[in-house]
Amino acid sequence: MESRLKKMLAVVSLALSMPLVAEGVEFQTPGSVGIGGAGVARNNGALTSYWNPAGAAFSKSTLAVNAGAGAGIQASDGLTENIDLLSTIDFDNVKDFNTTSAGAKEVGDVVKTLSILNDINTRKGNIAINVIAPVSFSIKNISFGIYGGMEGYVMPVADMINILPNTSTTSTLTVADLVTAAGTGNTASGYFSATQLATLTTAIQTTGTTLLNATQLANAIDTQLKDSGIDPATALTTITDKTLPILNPAGTNTLDLNTTSVMTKAFQYIEIPVSYGRPFDIGKKGKLGLGITGKIIKGTVYQNEVLLVNRPDNVDAKDIINDITENQKSSSAIGIDIGALYKYENWLNIGLVAKNINSPKFEGPMYTDTVTATSVQGSAVELKPQIRTGVAIEPVGWMTLAADLDLSENDTVAPGSVVGSSIKSRNFGGGFEVKPASWLKVRGGAYKNLAQSNGSVLTAGFKLFLLDVDGAMATNTFTIDGNKVPREVKVNASMSFSF
Repeated sequence: MESRLKKMLAVVSLALSMPLVAEGVEFQTPGSVGIGGAGVARNNGALTSYWNPAGAAFSKSTLAVNAGAGAGIQASDGLTENIDLLSTIDFDNVKDFNTTSAGAKEVGDVVKTLSILNDINTRKGNIAINVIAPVSFSIKNISFGIYGGMEGYVMPVADMINILPNTSTTSTLTVADLVTAAGTGNTASGYFSATQLATLTTAIQTTGTTLLNATQLANAIDTQLKDSGIDPATALTTITDKTLPILNPAGTNTLDLNTTSVMTKAFQYIEIPVSYGRPFDIGKKGKLGLGITGKIIKGTVYQNEVLLVNRPDNVDAKDIINDITENQKSSSAIGIDIGALYKYENWLNIGLVAKNINSPKFEGPMYTDTVTATSVQGSAVELKPQIRTGVAIEPVGWMTLAADLDLSENDTVAPGSVVGSSIKSRNFGGGFEVKPASWLKVRGGAYKNLAQSNGSVLTAGFKLFLLDVDGAMATNTFTIDGNKVPREVKVNASMSFSF
């Protein structure tokens, strides 16, 4: 448990080290992480200009102030561990397989490399980082502030064409070369099951190899992959479906031409919003608040492509995250939000907000394409309209129940148009807040991205006098540096007061 906690804190620290400027195109959750990200139907005090401008219509304070920061990281199985596994491979030995001096280790490196590339192509995976840093104010029916934040993604592009190992001679590598390198006297280590090992041996035999030699090569591969961290089923599929077909007969699509890489893309901004809300009394049916926000947005789009193979130095997942802000282009735009908040007596709020209804757009930078080695235009980030509804209920004076739902399926800045798959966001979440004392609030809740099948995220937080602290942690995990950590981790802290 202690090791997991240390790893989680290290990942959060990494996210916090990113530049603290700008909002991503997903709903961030300043002030509402602990209650499942629900904020549209709550008045939100100084944070009204972010959540719902209609909340300013019912401001209870002459002045409210909030200043804080938050960060989170999300990842899925597949990418982070495969990047780290690739960083352990000696590509010089793989790309230039010496048919006269190679041994079982070099055979293992060939199989490891192709297994990792195939797993990247199959599972893909991604890494996402988000950061927000709001400073906000509310004066009666007007709310304004400066919001900084960032959303960034890392996604893989696997080259499964150029995967044939070279040799140090003029010939290309064949199954016979692997048999010679594996040698004799090899015994299985138990990496593969008995059934998997028999399947591998039979597959090698189909290339014209004798049973004895096929058994020795299968045993050598089994031993070399024992501590590789590669799933046995993945390795077996790679060998039978990818490796053996290209080695018999040999081809010309060699690893020295491989362009497996990751695409990185991020959007960061500084946003200055000004909101106004006006209440309307509708008699016994309650009250209705309407609001509008105008905001100036200075946005910076980052886009880059980073080779994972055929480079002078190996990279791991942390290196790629740290390099996500290379190649940038900045521009400015105007954004408009509108909102409504219905209040019935003192116990029911129903809210609706539409953010960025005018779709402000920010151009992407130039970056180098790894396949053509030429400079290409990065894709733009367009903040398309996002519509969210929410409800807040106060059954008793010391408890609030709240929930939010995205009515729109929102785009993220993930480079989906480049890698062929996009990541969408459509969150549903909520929770509770109890106030056992005037100086203390305790929150709990959960949320889930309905646009993805990646489990739920549990949330909790508290307010002690002026200090607010919230956190979120996913119920499922991914692997980084060989350690299992929650798929998503988020922290948020702020100081706020009102009078």
